[in-house]
Amino acid sequence: MDKLDFCPNCGNHLDSGGEFCPNCGFNLKKYESENKSISKTNIDKRKIPVKNYDIKYHSIESDTQLDKKNVPNHSKKRKVGFILISIVAILLVAGYFGGKVYYGENYQAQRLREEVTSGTSSKMKAALVDSDGKQLTTGNISALRRLYLKDSSMIRQIESQINVNQSNKVFSLKKTGKYLMFFPKYKVMIKNQSLNINTNIDNPTFFIDGKSVPTKSENGKYKISNLMPGFYDVKVENSKESNETKTKQVVIGIDNDDKSVEFEAKKVEKPAKVITKIIHEKDEDNTTSNVNDTLVADSKEPSTISSKDSLIGEYTGNPNLTLYPNGTYELGDKNGTYDILEDDNGHVKIRYNQNNGGSIVESYYYSDGELRSSKYNQSWYKK
Repeated sequence: MDKLDFCPNCGNHLDSGGEFCPNCGFNLKKYESENKSISKTNIDKRKIPVKNYDIKYHSIESDTQLDKKNVPNHSKKRKVGFILISIVAILLVAGYFGGKVYYGENYQAQRLREEVTSGTSSKMKAALVDSDGKQLTTGNISALRRLYLKDSSMIRQIESQINVNQSNKVFSLKKTGKYLMFFPKYKVMIKNQSLNINTNIDNPTFFIDGKSVPTKSENGKYKISNLMPGFYDVKVENSKESNETKTKQVVIGIDNDDKSVEFEAKKVEKPAKVITKIIHEKDEDNTTSNVNDTLVADSKEPSTISSKDSLIGEYTGNPNLTLYPNGTYELGDKNGTYDILEDDNGHVKIRYNQNNGGSIVESYYYSDGELRSSKYNQSWYKK
C-alpha cells in the first residue's frame, strides 16, 4: 500500500513518518496494516475472474478439438474412392487390350485352323460353317474326315488357305458374331462345289453315301450341287433295271473347280432270241409247203459282269481283313469261312461264318481296292 498523505480519521495533512496523527492521534500504522491485508484480499478476488476465464477458455478449446475429431473425414473417403475407380479403370483397359489380342483375327485363325484339321468331329463341326453361316451336317464332317485319311496332304493345303484367308478360296474366315459385344467372332467357311456326272445308265438315280440326292440334267449330263470337299461313295443305278448300276468313290477337292466323273456300266447283251415263223406258201401245183423263216430279235436288256476274284486279298483297316482264295478269312482276332453273296458293279455282300458259331452278312461298296462299309463308317484298303 502507498504512503498516506492525509489522516483517514480527521483529514489532517500528514508529514512523512510517524505512527499517529499529530492532530487527532489516530493510529496510522495499524490502519496501514489492516488496509494492506484488505487490499491483498481484493487483489486476489480480482484475479479469480481472470483465472475462471482462462479455465473457461481452455474448456472451449478442448470442446472444439473434440468436435473436430467427431466430424467425418470426407477427404479420406474421397481418396479411397478415387483409388478404387482408378484400379477398376486400369483393369478394364488391360482387359480390353488383352481381349483385343486374344480375340484378334490372327489368334482366332490359328485356333480354328487346328480345330478344322484335328480330325475330331466335334471340334470340326464347331469351327466350320457353310456360305450362309450355318453349321455343317454330320455327313459333311464325315466326308471331310475321310478325305484327310485318303490324302493327308489336304490338311496342309487347307491350313494354307485359312492362313491366306482369300474369298476366292474354298476355305476362308467369316464373321459370325461378336465375343463380349466388342470383339469379332470368326468361323471357317467352306464353299459348295458341284459334281458333274456323265453316264450310259438309262433312267439314272443318284446316291451319295447311301442317300438319294437330286440332280439337274444339262446337255445329257447330270449335275449334283452343294457338295462340300470330301471323300464320297457315289452310286448311279437304273431306276427300272436294278442290275444296271455303277458305284465309285469320288473326291471333291479344294481347288474350287467343279468335279467331273464318268459312270460307265458294262453292258452285256443277252443271247438273241430266235423266233421261227412258219409261212404257208402255195407251189405251182397248189401244194402247200412250210418255210421256216428264222428271225433274230435283239435283246435290249443289259446285264453286268462281276468278278469275285477281285475281292480276294489282304486289306488294311481297323482291324485288318484278309480274304483267302480257299474261302477262309481273318478279321482281327476272328476267323472262319466266308461266302460272297453279291458282287455287282461295286455293290458287295459277304457272309462271314465264324468258327465259334454264328454268321453275319455285311454290305460294302468296292472300288479301286477300297472296301467301304457305310454301316461302320470306315474303309479297308487292299494291299
